[in-house]
Amino acid sequence: MKLPLMAVVLPFLISAAVSADSDSTKTLLPRTEFPIILAKISLSYDKQTGTVSRARITFDDSDDQIVISTLDDIYIKNTRHGSEKTTYREPVEKAYYLTEFEGKQINRVCKTLIPTLEQLEKDLKNENWGKCLYLDAFLPRFLRGFYAIICLSKNTPESINKNIRIPEEEFDVSLNSPKSDARINHWRSTPDHVVKLRIATKELVYQLKLWQKRELLNTKRNPEISYSNKLESAFSLFVRIYFNIPPVTYSGIISR
Repeated sequence: MKLPLMAVVLPFLISAAVSADSDSTKTLLPRTEFPIILAKISLSYDKQTGTVSRARITFDDSDDQIVISTLDDIYIKNTRHGSEKTTYREPVEKAYYLTEFEGKQINRVCKTLIPTLEQLEKDLKNENWGKCLYLDAFLPRFLRGFYAIICLSKNTPESINKNIRIPEEEFDVSLNSPKSDARINHWRSTPDHVVKLRIATKELVYQLKLWQKRELLNTKRNPEISYSNKLESAFSLFVRIYFNIPPVTYSGIISR
């Protein structure tokens, strides 16, 4: 009795696909696992405009949630007895001000980013490529979320689509991504690029710490103190070098 053609071919195709996937995984460079302390940031988008509408922030050491939007921000405290939601309302005419609540949450996020960047700079210096590969499964999405929080706090969500470009096609949220290998292999084969990335990393850390110090003194909520062009420039430079985006084509969007 002859079997239908697809009954013969389909198992072969599935077997070949599984084999190919296994082979691709085997060829990936080894990852060196270490604790990732970055805050978790998830973004929501407006269906009509396509711009980001809110960012939800969580931390590994807490079950609480923070929601940052252009106007009202929310703190959700989760306890054994349920959830308590506190809304921080902003008047439209002052929505571009960084509120005390927003400043506090951004500072908390910075406290997870700064040591991560400092560790990255050390790993680049010591050529710990396995750790760089492992971090690459987490850092790109975090960077996109971090910049979104800044723009939402300033009530300028449209800036996310034109100022900082973090192409989603450049990374996967996966520990087995060939895109990570391609990126880190480029760093390994280009010593000058590593030097530039280390310098950009140090500058971003410096500007983040400087912003934290200034924000602590910003008791009168002066918007000129809250926002730093130097910090955004340092962040932009770091993103461009990290993703190897040529300056000429760096026009800037953050894609979903």
